[in-house]
Amino acid sequence: MAMTAALLPIPATLSPASAEPDEEGSAAPLVVDRITPDSVDEDSTLRVAGEVTNTTGETVEDVTVRMRYSRHPFTSRDELDDFATGEDWQPSASGPDEEFEGELEPDGTLEYSLSTPADDLGLTSYGVYPMVIEAVDGDGATLGSQYTFLPYTGDDDVPALDLAWVWPLMDSPQRADDDTFLDDGLHGSVGADGRLGRLLESGAQVPLSFEAGDEDLVEELGLEEDEEDPDESSPTAGEEVTAEESADSVSPEATEEGADGDEAPSDAPDEGDEGDEPPSRTEGIPVTWSVDPGTLDDILRMASADHEVLESALDDPAKEPGRRDQPADPAAQVWLREARSVLAADTVVASPYASADLVALLLNDMEGDAEASLRLGQESVARALELEADDRFAVPPGGLMDERVQDLYTEHGAQRFLLSEEGLPPASWVSTTPGAQAPLPASGDEAEGEEPYALVSDSGLTDVLSMPSWERGESALALQRFAAETAMIAGESGEGDRVVVAAPEPGWDPSPEFASGVLSATDDLPWLSPERLDRVELPDSKDREETRQDLDYPDDAYGDGLSSTYLGQVEDVSRDVRLFNSILVGDSDPFRPALVRLESVHWRDREALAGATRTLVVKSVQSRREDVRVIPGEPVTLASSTGTTGVLVANDLQDETVHVYLSLYSENSERLSVGEYTHHFEIDPGAKTTVYVPLSARINGSTNVHVSLQNADGEPISSQDTLIQVNATGLGTQALLISGIGLLILIAALAPRALRKWARKQTARAGAAETAAAGDGRQDGEGPAAETGGSAGSEAGEPRDASGAAATGETGAGSSEGAKEAGDTVPDASADEEPDDSVPADDGATDDTPPAKDDPDDSGAGK
Repeated sequence: MAMTAALLPIPATLSPASAEPDEEGSAAPLVVDRITPDSVDEDSTLRVAGEVTNTTGETVEDVTVRMRYSRHPFTSRDELDDFATGEDWQPSASGPDEEFEGELEPDGTLEYSLSTPADDLGLTSYGVYPMVIEAVDGDGATLGSQYTFLPYTGDDDVPALDLAWVWPLMDSPQRADDDTFLDDGLHGSVGADGRLGRLLESGAQVPLSFEAGDEDLVEELGLEEDEEDPDESSPTAGEEVTAEESADSVSPEATEEGADGDEAPSDAPDEGDEGDEPPSRTEGIPVTWSVDPGTLDDILRMASADHEVLESALDDPAKEPGRRDQPADPAAQVWLREARSVLAADTVVASPYASADLVALLLNDMEGDAEASLRLGQESVARALELEADDRFAVPPGGLMDERVQDLYTEHGAQRFLLSEEGLPPASWVSTTPGAQAPLPASGDEAEGEEPYALVSDSGLTDVLSMPSWERGESALALQRFAAETAMIAGESGEGDRVVVAAPEPGWDPSPEFASGVLSATDDLPWLSPERLDRVELPDSKDREETRQDLDYPDDAYGDGLSSTYLGQVEDVSRDVRLFNSILVGDSDPFRPALVRLESVHWRDREALAGATRTLVVKSVQSRREDVRVIPGEPVTLASSTGTTGVLVANDLQDETVHVYLSLYSENSERLSVGEYTHHFEIDPGAKTTVYVPLSARINGSTNVHVSLQNADGEPISSQDTLIQVNATGLGTQALLISGIGLLILIAALAPRALRKWARKQTARAGAAETAAAGDGRQDGEGPAAETGGSAGSEAGEPRDASGAAATGETGAGSSEGAKEAGDTVPDASADEEPDDSVPADDGATDDTPPAKDDPDDSGAGK
């Protein structure tokens, strides 16, 4: 406790004279379990109870527990700080005591209980009095002591003080990309015994049910994605379509509609509905819930679906962390269910998403990121809690802002700024605690609108609320200090009613006893009255006192902010994200929350973890870009000089439609050229598109075609091109084609001769048929005798006269044709009539052809 006291602006209430525990978790020498009542009047009986432990390592005798106090109250809050250290003056008045005779062995314990009527203490007026509870042995050596406070109201009129509570539900960023949690800390925090679970229940001031029950919370909370009817004009996931079909599926009218913005769904919140009544709880102390939208978004993601959790720390960048799959967390679902119910009864205000370092962002000309943090903040609160954060309130991280941050908030409609006293210090001439309200200079175009003002939290109360409260006795002492601080503020001389804002640190982790105790004390302490923060107005100018200095952003705060070097590295990631976003259809920006999480104030003193988280985001962006890809195919063979190949493009993204530009070029355009094809097209999530590309080869051989996907500006979205090997074999085909053409020419030249020969044969057949018909018409005995005689004479080789030869020749011609029809070989009657088939000729060739010389062996038939 002494170590903790040295680190806190307001020390813990353990005297340096007390013996410290030897080991962590061991008992303190003297513990104060209860002080009742927490404030006394003249009719009260003061009771103090606790335990003494012998931590000296030796046996002690005759232990006495006693109370010392002073009859003079503190005159300032600073005196409380000095007294709590145990190094300032010591009270001398003796109060009740309790003696224990005999020995107390090492590590032995004694329970004590002190009581006295308040009237016996001799306290005279309203105020806070010093009190020490101590244990001594028989020799007077102090075994342990606790320095605490005794508020006394007396019989005078008790002053009044309004106290407004700001109750935080915040945590540091828990994710790298949307699906990867850095550890499982948040999973435990939302449970009944976790930090956020306890803060939710203590702030609600009613018991909450952290049991999931039998109901389907995923469906009850609306965490399931809506299943839409499949559109017949759109491909389903995994379906392959051509680029032309993909382009035809998007109509110009739909594109124009999307550009102009669709109408809000009927169940969307009505931003203009100003007639709604402000939230109002029906029991307990009103609190204003201060939420970090990034934390709510983390819890919503944890509750919605499966996700990954890193199993090892990221402090060592050289070591790849292990991962495990985690199903949707039932504890997160229950927390969301209870939060939606509880927070709806009070005012909700929101910090920027993930408590982004707005001052550093604006200082480094990253206005777009600062704007995004506010926009994402409002969207995340509405999505997680199904209610709107009050955008009249601005919650700058750390309660600090400069003029540029004020201008940014003002542009988003804020007029009330929750600040710390470091950002708006009390004026040097003010000796008492000023009220929370303080006017701010109007900024920009809002000079004529509502006057902006700050609501400044009391730094002393913030420090008191940060006191240790988990070990035995710590909660009782912290509650007593809270009562003393508020009693001192109420008792200070000040004009008019004052409102003080109690705002714990964002990572506040009180014990349930202390958290519920300070809220109960707000109602029980006679000088305190609870007030709603949204009802705290700025007094009229005529009633104001100048109690605070001008708005200030301390120099050391500038030095503690995110450095330009770090934010430059974040901008490098942002460029990769911009390249990914450039192919998405619409205004989708899925990595914007991850970028804003990298810009959180929580990374200021965690450089190693911030760098490792940034690396995870970079890998995730690259992986998502690679999900839009060209699927490599087999090598292409051109059987001729031209051909067509199909390029298959896949969109493996599950939620995003992409619009990509396809680029192909040949490594050797003299050998292989690429024709016209569909250059750009849309692909639905999980779908594929085939683009048909014409190719033309001039020379045989193998050529690589480079294929890449680009955005509209020609920037490649993949680090490497896909290669298509094209093998051209068209030359052999050309040789076959030439041979085929020659054959066709030869056939064309021989065709007329063949036709003439066929015609002569047909004529001969017709003549033979006529001769046969004429023979049938002669008288019996003539035709057959002549035919028979002619035939017999021919066969016998008998000489014939001229008339008989002519008759016989005519008949022989017909007989010759008949012999051919019978299959006998008959010599040609004339070479002129039957020229050789191998020599082309036509009907008029005899007129131009020189006469043939007589062949000595020729029988004269040629003549």
